[in-house]
Amino acid sequence: MTTASSSAIRLLVVDDHMLFRESLCRMLEAERGVTIAGDYSTAASALAALRDGLAFDAALIDYDLGMSEESELSGLDLVAQLRLLVPDARVLMVTAGIDIPELRHAIGGLRVGVFLKTEPTAELLLAIHRTARGEQWISSRASLALLAEQATSQAQSLERSALSERESSVLQLVLEGKSNKEIGGEIGATESSIKAVLQKLFEKAGVRNRSQLVRYAIESHIESRGPHRG
Repeated sequence: MTTASSSAIRLLVVDDHMLFRESLCRMLEAERGVTIAGDYSTAASALAALRDGLAFDAALIDYDLGMSEESELSGLDLVAQLRLLVPDARVLMVTAGIDIPELRHAIGGLRVGVFLKTEPTAELLLAIHRTARGEQWISSRASLALLAEQATSQAQSLERSALSERESSVLQLVLEGKSNKEIGGEIGATESSIKAVLQKLFEKAGVRNRSQLVRYAIESHIESRGPHRG
């Protein structure tokens, strides 16, 4: 594989839905800056072409590849095999939907971009060009799904890590809009002690500042035990 330059991007397309693949290839070839290096309906045929020396700048691979045939490699399986042949391959996975664990694996483990088929065509063209430049494209809906899953995980983590009485008291007073000085006066602690407790709360909630902590606590329905006065 060579890096895409000012010449047209050589695109490898692998999708087992013939009508979708053919219409996609026609649409892409009509665009300036993209040429189809090869289009295949199975992982096996794509891998055979690569072993025979097929060169490409970016690969567009269907996540649902091989779902109808137990013996066929899936889209993720193909990417894993592709990485063995071309370690620095630039890959954009196209999908109608993907489970969160597999989405994390695709993005983090296999280092591929993810494009949802519900996104506009113009977004796909942009995603292909970004992928060919070595960027990792992640559709906005996929990003939101990951963020939602991360927020849920953080909420569960904070709830599991039981807050101490002091942490609970400080959190309650933060939610009431009290300043560090006012909180210290309420519970009989120095401002530096309050800052230390807040830092612990930031770490447990996975946030960076006070406003994020407030929003996080409200959205996650985190309950405090009420302030300890004195």
